[in-house]
Parts: sequence; C-alpha cells; structure tokens
Amino acid sequence: MKNAIPAHAFKPLQKDQLKLVWQWRNSARIRQNMHNDSPVKWYEHCVWFEKLQEDPSRHFYVFLQNQRPIGVLNFSDMHTATPDWGCYLGETNVWPGSGIILELAALDFTASQDQFSHLLAQVLSFNQAANKMHKVFEYEQVSRTKGGQRNGLDYDILHYSYALQQWRQKREKVLKKLPKNFAQASSQIEFLEAG
Repeated sequence: MKNAIPAHAFKPLQKDQLKLVWQWRNSARIRQNMHNDSPVKWYEHCVWFEKLQEDPSRHFYVFLQNQRPIGVLNFSDMHTATPDWGCYLGETNVWPGSGIILELAALDFTASQDQFSHLLAQVLSFNQAANKMHKVFEYEQVSRTKGGQRNGLDYDILHYSYALQQWRQKREKVLKKLPKNFAQASSQIEFLEAG
C-alpha cells in the first residue's frame, strides 16, 4: 500500500485552513526558501487572506493528498498571458515525489487555458531542489538578478519561463524521464471548486 498512488487534488484556500497554512509558512524549512524569510504575524496573514479573496489575478490552492492538506500551489498575474507560480510542501511525511506533482499540476493547469502563453517562476539560487526540478522539466532560465544576502552569503534570483505550447508538445517526453507511476499520477490530478 505504501507505493499506491494517492489521490491528488487542489482546492482554493478556505478560512478554516488559514492557521495551518500560516504554521507551514512560518516553519524554518519553508521560510529559508522565500523571498522574505521573516516570520509572518497572524494579523498580517489574515490581511493577506482578505486581499487574496478580492484579487482575481491571484489563485491560491491547498494541495490535498488523499484529502489531507500537505502543501500549497499559488499563481499570480493570472490576468496576463504570463502568470507566475510558486509552491511548497508544508508537510514532510508525504508520498515520494509530491514535489513533482506540484510541477506537473502547475504546468497542466496553465497549459489547459488558451489565454496563457508562458508560465513564469522565480527561485532563489541556493534552492537546489527547486532549480534541479525546473531543469528536469526543461524550463528556460531567462535571467538572473541580484537577490541579497542570506546567512552572510550573497544569492541571486533565477527567473524561469516555460512556453506552454512547448509543454503540450514535450509533456510525454518529460514524463518518460520520471518513474512510471508519475504518468499515472499526473492523469489523476484534480482542481476542485471552493466549498
């Protein structure tokens, strides 16, 4: 049963999940890879959620694995042809390769909508896992800008772009680079309505 593929779904963030997402966001493991690595105060988190509710250009999903919340997938600039996305796994005891499911979901979700031409992403240069994943999926690194300092060391921000027409053509090729169960898992990803 351990290797069985769980159900993967994405559902818009609900008020009753706010505290859980806040706890994830403030964990040292998540903060270290964020643009802003300072802890977020509860009232700031609530204000952010209120603004999110009123902003159709931003979509924020909770990642559910067998209906259990394990992470987030978010999109910004959804009113343009080039939305930006980000994600993280809030939980650590998850199905192996859950990060790959996040990558697949982001690309499939945006590629299924004709109004989008490219999917953009930004990753801090020291976040090796995310940068390696983008290379496996064949993102194009389009630029590199100065980020700042973290733990006394300079870092950059790597800017990635994926032409969604290319993803539609390359999807099967990329899936073949992954263990076989990911092709099956990718066909079962669902985006659910709020409520």
